[in-house]
Amino acid sequence: MIQLQDNNVDVLIVGAGPAGLMMACQLALHNISFRIIDQKEHSTNYSGALIVQARSLEIFQQMGIAQKAVQQGVIANEIKLVFNGKKSFTIPVKEIGKGLTLFPYLLLLEQSKTEQLLTDFCNHLGHSIERETKLDRFAQDNQGVTSVLKLPDGNEEVVTSKYLIAADGARSTIRKQLQIPFVGKTFSTALFVSDCKAEGDLSPDQLCFSFSDQTTAGIFPLPGDRWRVDGAISKEIENNDPLTFKDISKCFAEKTRMNVEITEPDWFSVFHVNERYAVSFQQNRCFLVGDAAHIHSPVGAQGMNTGLQDSYNLAWKLAMVIQEKSNASLLDTYSTERVVVAKNVVRGTDRAFTFVTSRNFFAKLFRVHVLPFFLQLMLPHIVKRQAVLHFFFRRISEIGVQYRKSSLTQLSSAGHFPTYAPKPGERLPYINYQEDGKMINIQNKVKSGDFHLFIFSKDASVDAIQKIAGKYTQLLFVETIPFTSGTGDLYKRLGIVNNGCYLVRPDQYIAYRSVKPDAGHFETYLQQFIILQ
Repeated sequence: MIQLQDNNVDVLIVGAGPAGLMMACQLALHNISFRIIDQKEHSTNYSGALIVQARSLEIFQQMGIAQKAVQQGVIANEIKLVFNGKKSFTIPVKEIGKGLTLFPYLLLLEQSKTEQLLTDFCNHLGHSIERETKLDRFAQDNQGVTSVLKLPDGNEEVVTSKYLIAADGARSTIRKQLQIPFVGKTFSTALFVSDCKAEGDLSPDQLCFSFSDQTTAGIFPLPGDRWRVDGAISKEIENNDPLTFKDISKCFAEKTRMNVEITEPDWFSVFHVNERYAVSFQQNRCFLVGDAAHIHSPVGAQGMNTGLQDSYNLAWKLAMVIQEKSNASLLDTYSTERVVVAKNVVRGTDRAFTFVTSRNFFAKLFRVHVLPFFLQLMLPHIVKRQAVLHFFFRRISEIGVQYRKSSLTQLSSAGHFPTYAPKPGERLPYINYQEDGKMINIQNKVKSGDFHLFIFSKDASVDAIQKIAGKYTQLLFVETIPFTSGTGDLYKRLGIVNNGCYLVRPDQYIAYRSVKPDAGHFETYLQQFIILQ
């Protein structure tokens, strides 16, 4: 029977993986009513998505849980590349992004621990996950979404919500019911992944990648003398049915040509990689996040991190619309901003995965023989070039994600900025400066929930902008940073000569900037892009 209850919430979240949990945490911070359900009995127990990138850690920092994540994980000190068990190269990565972020490294943190951190955060704010609860069906109209849930006892419950979030994974039933195309491909090469014990030529703070004529593999340290091992399955055993950990372990050293033995698996899985993305992340009142919106190969450790940022991007927009601080058109920017990001990630991971797993003769020749020759010549020079290291770090850490083509981004800023200054649509950079004798970072000024208007002034000519901003106190937090000996570098790096302002979104992206204190220009932007008409 259907159990009718007065269950009316602002948002129903379906799926309690990383993206769903991040959505729940962000909505809780914004004081938005929601429910989060998951059909599984419990969260994952395994390493899963293993690397938490710097941009995700910056979000955790805003939430106050970054240090817990770092304490529970392993910071990679080096990346070791081994070719046919003969030549090896070591790349220092502990501070590869130094000066770009508070987290200039790769953090290895099992997905199980990431999910637990987010779950604990959500619980602390008074919310819990409803497990063994399944979305059976739903319907949406102009007023909201009506969902029917299948409860653990077999009964059904009707829930009405203003919005529905599909965080229900790669096989998303919500995406399928909405008939949103999930475009991409499935690779023929099968991969294995395992949490296990590993012994041999390994270091507990080192990521090791092996490229041989017969396979490609990665070995990653976990706490407690355990390792995450994954790789391409060689031709000789790919048709074994079922393929077991024993099949892999028997020939692992032989195929990789490494002095490494793997034993005692806690988890073992075999899968084919999909590279796909939904052509739209929104249909009316329904939104896709995480694996429901895009799936990738594990190369580059982008999937979970991209999903976390989907939810981070959408949550503040939902909150502003629900709280009637903005019109509903603000929600349209979620799909336009994040689909582009997903496409770029899929394109990049597709190329990388093809390169490291292709059995094509010329691909293997380049991967196993030409690449080490190139590294032998160039690596000593590359590791000394900070600009090159920063280029790669910006891409893999996702701090380089930008929304310059978004309708929320005002590109025609009033006045001229130097070319090096951060542009609208880019993440607010990591810049330390002194305030009241203390060293602080400008990113930490941006709190979840409000736009933050930074006004930079060497005189009183920005008073007009301050007066305009005062009309929108329900939306803006206004802060004036005067020019002092402690803020001089901040002014310089932001391209401020005398006066100016930066308007930063709740998700720490620059929406607008101006050198001239043009109050009319600023208010026109607010009324056009942000404020409820």
